[in-house]
Amino acid sequence: MLRNKRFAWMLAAVGVLATSGLVGACDPEDEPQTPSTQNDAGTKTDAGTNTDAGTNTDAGTNTDAGTTTDAGTTTDAGTETDAGTTTDAGTQATLPLAVDGTWAPSGYMGSGGGNQGGLVDEPVCHTPRPGAGLGTCHKFTATQKNDAWAGVFWQFPEGAWEDDPRPGFQVPDGANAVTFYAWSETGGEVVNFFAGYEGKDGWTKKIEVTLTTEPKQYTLDISKIRYSTVGGGFGWSAGGLDVKPLVLFIDDIQWK
Repeated sequence: MLRNKRFAWMLAAVGVLATSGLVGACDPEDEPQTPSTQNDAGTKTDAGTNTDAGTNTDAGTNTDAGTTTDAGTTTDAGTETDAGTTTDAGTQATLPLAVDGTWAPSGYMGSGGGNQGGLVDEPVCHTPRPGAGLGTCHKFTATQKNDAWAGVFWQFPEGAWEDDPRPGFQVPDGANAVTFYAWSETGGEVVNFFAGYEGKDGWTKKIEVTLTTEPKQYTLDISKIRYSTVGGGFGWSAGGLDVKPLVLFIDDIQWK
């Protein structure tokens, strides 16, 4: 009987120890759990502050650093139109003024007019060229066709006759003369030289000369003429083509 009680007591004690061990294994105060340290060791917000470390927007402010539009304002720096206003600057003619290149020898008259074909202009120069050699050398060969005379007007605009409403060339103030060199192949021919459309320009100046075979300078005195725009910058005419053709040379025509 006593033996049985002792055995029962031992079983109870063993049961109590087993239960105590199980309870101890589950007590958080006896042994801290490892998972409780995850907030400190894995502070992903602090350690992986991707927003601060990778501030791509601040470091790569491509818009500010590469303000190509401001740095390369090519239009402002290369305003070629304003800087190279060639048309405006080039209309400021100065004296002396070459007739060729300003007025055009386009006004053929007499046997050179219409479809007669009795006048040829060639750029043949004397050696050396007389005077300053401004403009173009001219060798005019005139022959009789329907008319026994011929002539040429230097016009502005090209081809504009006296009744053309377009204004002539604006000649600078201060010109007192239209000078030129003229001669012929055989000499002795009488030729009229002139400047200005009487109706359109409001004036005309003429001289009559007898040519020689060597270049000689002639002058149209316009010192007393009040001019503005000029449609007929220079011209010549000659008759006698029924007697013989005319070979006329003219060079260095200028307003001065």
